[in-house]
Amino acid sequence: MHALINRTALALAGLALLALSGAAARWGGDRVVASGLRRLEEAGPHTAVLAGGLAVMSGLCLLAAQSPRSAPRRLRLPAPGYSLDSRAIRRAVRVLCSAVPGVTRTRCRLTRRGSALNLSVSLLLSSTAHPDDVLAEFTDRVLPQITASLAPHRLHTTVHLTVQRTR
Repeated sequence: MHALINRTALALAGLALLALSGAAARWGGDRVVASGLRRLEEAGPHTAVLAGGLAVMSGLCLLAAQSPRSAPRRLRLPAPGYSLDSRAIRRAVRVLCSAVPGVTRTRCRLTRRGSALNLSVSLLLSSTAHPDDVLAEFTDRVLPQITASLAPHRLHTTVHLTVQRTR
């Protein structure tokens, strides 16, 4: 939604500048520019510095207003008015995966595309763990619990395994 608002504001500002420049060119553009530069010279350098500072500050304020907020993503459940915090799902996936023997660190990401959910899990395995055993444990024990908790939604899962190097 922010991207649509930003693009619309940018397009409107561009159209306004284009219209102003066209009007200035039509009604004696050279005189308008020369007159503006002459007034800027008469005002002194402090005015130009102040105008530049105000432009930079307004740009920084606009940038700060566009920063993403840490609002939790909500997944709608089939019951009306109920939703699920995706951070809780990610936390549960990390806890379940850390209980698998051989897993030293877990990262996961849950995204939504249409009615399907995409779960991307990255597992860091100890150097003594066998990736086949860890993957079998994940698909037999962890994945059915996650799929059951997200039952009305289809779940597409991607697992990335990395084995720690011995030093």
